[in-house]
Amino acid sequence: RYLRACADAVSVGGQTLRDQPELVPRLGHAGSDLGDVLERFRIDRGLRRLPLQVIYTQSGDLDLSVRLFNTPGVVVVTTDHGARRLRARGGERPGLTLLVAGDVTLGAAEMLHAHRRLFGEFGVRYLDCEGGATILDALHGAGLVDEVFVTVTAVRIDPAEHGGVKRLFDLNAARLIAEGHTAADPDYVFRRFRINER
Repeated sequence: RYLRACADAVSVGGQTLRDQPELVPRLGHAGSDLGDVLERFRIDRGLRRLPLQVIYTQSGDLDLSVRLFNTPGVVVVTTDHGARRLRARGGERPGLTLLVAGDVTLGAAEMLHAHRRLFGEFGVRYLDCEGGATILDALHGAGLVDEVFVTVTAVRIDPAEHGGVKRLFDLNAARLIAEGHTAADPDYVFRRFRINER
């Protein structure tokens, strides 16, 4: 939640939103004043009250009735094809911006174009990408990933026995800058890697 509070925008890919339609990356949680505290933290630092929500979708295959689209400040990075599809479903409405970054694909050049526009038009300098693997690979392929946070568990998955297992890009050249554990579950290791030194 602190990472979200420091970010100009929080992003996910379209598949993550389809898999988790109740997803709304908020700062706090029910029964706590954490959200209010983090909103004040942001305002005190000259940031908007809540980070923008950025959704990446090449196809425009999004359900615009999910909760996320009822929150202000949502930017959908898409293609010309995806934007036409979203407009046909009512995608032009207050609080929702369609940012067209390419004709039919969101490759490295299109992602760079989108992020130049996010920076220039929306002031997005720090973006917290929270999933999934496809969009993280696309951002990495465009040279836009500076740090990555990895959770390691004792559970091993054999890709030969499970279809659709995604692999993280190679971290051998990345610099490990932090590692942590929780007393509640020592089988989890949290690692933070620095990829770009900028």
